[in-house]
Amino acid sequence: MKLPIATVTAIALAVLPTVTVGSPSTPADPPAPSPLPYLAPLRPLPPVPGAKPVHPRPPRGHRPGPGRPHTARGSRTVRVASVRVHTLKSVNDRRRAAGCPPVRLRRALNRAAQRHSASMARQHRLSHSEPGGSSPARRMRAAGYHPRYAAENLASGHTTTREAVDAWMHSPRHRDVILTCRYAHAGVGMAAGEGGPWWTLLLGNGH
Repeated sequence: MKLPIATVTAIALAVLPTVTVGSPSTPADPPAPSPLPYLAPLRPLPPVPGAKPVHPRPPRGHRPGPGRPHTARGSRTVRVASVRVHTLKSVNDRRRAAGCPPVRLRRALNRAAQRHSASMARQHRLSHSEPGGSSPARRMRAAGYHPRYAAENLASGHTTTREAVDAWMHSPRHRDVILTCRYAHAGVGMAAGEGGPWWTLLLGNGH
């Protein structure tokens, strides 16, 4: 089944039931936890006007070492790293404008996000749940990150970082996730494939 040209979905949850969730009127409080298991419907969004492509480049001064040619796999690694930097900047620009502190990339969250993007690309399916019932919090733990609060925004069909983040910001539920001040860490995944690129943004507060 061919997916709509651009789709997004979001989930936010409190991982520990003993953590008190404050009033939704308080900007620093996370969105209300969603019941698990949770599968958000696919929802096409209108195209974002004025979106411009992001052309990731290798870091300044990057040169392949002697005897180590710049392979296609190396190019993909550099591209994903650049996408993460662009996505983090775009997310943090919006958080600062809302009075929230910036989030920082964590390697464990990047691993979890990239694995989920690759999984969605293989299945051609935008979902917060994988076969076997994994959830964002479980995927975070499997990658080595232990969250108290966790959230996940997903998207497919957006060809640039700006398009993906703008689409999330044009959806109230996704915007609430990005503008939750309590989150301190982030992970970004992006995988190519039919119906993609497939985007994963993980936000968490933990260690």
